[in-house]
Amino acid sequence: MKAIEIFDLYVYLGGRYILEDINIQIEEGEIVAIVGPNGGGKTTLIRTILGLIKPEKGIIKIFDKTIKEAIKEGIIGYLPQRADYEIDFPFSALDVVMLGLINKKMSEKEKRKEALKYIEYVGMSGFEYKPFSKLSGGQKQRISIARVLASEPKIMFLDEPSTGIDVVAQEGFYDFLKRLRDEKGITIVMVSHDIGVVGNFVDKVAGLNKKLHYFGPPQQFLQKDVLFNLYGSEVKLLIHSPECITCQNFSLK
Repeated sequence: MKAIEIFDLYVYLGGRYILEDINIQIEEGEIVAIVGPNGGGKTTLIRTILGLIKPEKGIIKIFDKTIKEAIKEGIIGYLPQRADYEIDFPFSALDVVMLGLINKKMSEKEKRKEALKYIEYVGMSGFEYKPFSKLSGGQKQRISIARVLASEPKIMFLDEPSTGIDVVAQEGFYDFLKRLRDEKGITIVMVSHDIGVVGNFVDKVAGLNKKLHYFGPPQQFLQKDVLFNLYGSEVKLLIHSPECITCQNFSLK
């Protein structure tokens, strides 16, 4: 089944087209990275799919539903850029995860039990009562994902999820996303700048710079001509070695 179908999408903002002629079909259970230069429309595309930006024209379907229907049914999970929630508020990690259960018809005791289950799932047991603002970047990401998981989505959108996380932690983070897909069948769509890392973990790459310049397997995307067409200049990639990564331990079990 198609998780996302986008046809003839145009987005016009601030007197110019941010997105033009976007056509994408993403299968259920795929992990897809949206990459491209700054200002290329990556976050705009995510926000348009989520219904936060109104397109000038185009059709968007999520599991064959309109955006409004998908939101109403609670099948969408969204993790924004860290800057969007990186605030010093007096919430514990448990409080943050319980926000994902706010629309569930459960008692507070049941919500607490459910939230603790997801905290354990993302490998953060023992941190539930820690202030969220005092957690490390990687720990905040895991707690934030636990919050999204608590709402039981069929598809997750992640905007720059590895920002502020070191390379070793990024590898573990992407391994964790693959486990989410494999164990829970969740379709994952993420915006990323780090082509060298995500290429090892995703099923498909969407190369976006106003228009969709590439959509397909990461292996072909890393070819010089594809990157040149997308970025408009020569690109040097830093490919992280899996052998080196395994020398250090980062676990999300």
